[in-house]
Amino acid sequence: MKIRILGNRVRLRLSQSEVAQIGRLESVEESTNFGENTFSYVLAVHEMDQHIHANYEGGSIQISIPKAMAQNWADSDEVGIQTPSDYSPFILIEKDFKCLTVREGEDESDMFYNPNSTC
Repeated sequence: MKIRILGNRVRLRLSQSEVAQIGRLESVEESTNFGENTFSYVLAVHEMDQHIHANYEGGSIQISIPKAMAQNWADSDEVGIQTPSDYSPFILIEKDFKCLTVREGEDESDMFYNPNSTC
């Protein structure tokens, strides 16, 4: 899972196996170590939630999505799901596509096929 943050916008991009985890109602977590501190981010599925929610606590971003939304997204061709545009922070969760140009050192074997043929 990759994260991109710009102002009050958070974007998560998930590989095929990570989307499958979400479809099985399992959480996906990543972390980055900064010396003695760790920054982590988690995408979790919750049965009680009706909307996408985000929380930041103790160096960790926790994003939760409703069970039905998670399963529908994981089992469909839908690329992304998101909060309403006026939600703060705005959250976009997407399936991660293979790049159209090869980038040395990048393993894209678990990325989704890119439907575009040119950049």
